[in-house]
Amino acid sequence: MYELTEDYKLRKITKFELDMVDERDDLLIIPPSSKAGPCGNDCVFCYLTQNPPQMIYRVAKHDTLNDPQLEKRIAYAREHYDLWIRVTDTSANVRFDEKRIESLYKAGLDEIQISLHTTKKDVRIKLMHNRNAGKVVDLIPKIVEHFRMIADIILTPGYNVSDIGEILEDLDSFGVHEVRLFPIGVTRFSKTRALTREELLFVKNVALEKQKDLDIEIVIPPIFQALLGEFTTGLEPFDIEMNIPTYILTGELAYPEMKRLFPKLNVVMVKNEVFGGNIGTAGLLTGYDVLRAVKQLPEVDLGILLLPEVMFHGDITLDGWKREELFNRILIEKGYIVETALEPQEIPKILGRF
Repeated sequence: MYELTEDYKLRKITKFELDMVDERDDLLIIPPSSKAGPCGNDCVFCYLTQNPPQMIYRVAKHDTLNDPQLEKRIAYAREHYDLWIRVTDTSANVRFDEKRIESLYKAGLDEIQISLHTTKKDVRIKLMHNRNAGKVVDLIPKIVEHFRMIADIILTPGYNVSDIGEILEDLDSFGVHEVRLFPIGVTRFSKTRALTREELLFVKNVALEKQKDLDIEIVIPPIFQALLGEFTTGLEPFDIEMNIPTYILTGELAYPEMKRLFPKLNVVMVKNEVFGGNIGTAGLLTGYDVLRAVKQLPEVDLGILLLPEVMFHGDITLDGWKREELFNRILIEKGYIVETALEPQEIPKILGRF
């Protein structure tokens, strides 16, 4: 999987950056550029409006389609790379009509991923706080005529949970190729609530039943399974023992699986207090939360501490800790050499060096 950067270079991306959904190997994603204008929405579930004040990354609300350079970037990718081209991160509420669909098609776009959330126009308007939000529903037949379409649904209580079966049927009748179901993520700053376990199970069961009868591909991402305590990597447990103190730190959602994979090592669950709510992914861990967890560990003459690589964005955590500064503080205060791993399979190789 690849991403086309603003300087027209390809960047390899991992499944962890795509909510761990399995993707085709020749996928090229065209992300929003700095020229992309505002999305025009104020969505109930928007993560940007519920970020903690410690966050050092301040991302503007934008939409990939609201980019006057988008067709140019797609055309460049089509000319230079033999890859499947997708536009993602779009609500399709601005700069999108039948004429735009034609221009994107002529530029060489293969697939479009739209944050759709519902097929009910009035509900979509309320959910996104955008009076134009219902228009894209009428465009769906035209979209699927030209592109493979993925519809993202952020499952939000009071808006699209109870009627998810009807929404899936509507999408299938429109000819949408794929739908992805994502439970809403809420922090302690959110104005709404997370889904209950009963709601999660209801959506899962409805989706599994509908998949038997409908042609549309229904994807339940691992984050959904993790919230239900059902996530598994499918890997066999690793038979690893260490003769020096060794700890693996991970987020709440990955903890059960990491504990299963490394039964002979110390796996520590780090609760995300900076974000709060139901945020438990390793990629959103902060330096503050890690240091709080490390304080509970014993001091050692020499030990190993493994952190998830995905908590670092470049070399900085979301709350501003530089990688080297965080590692040095842990080493000085507690005596642990710090390593990072992107995937569980990397951990045996890392520990094999000690």
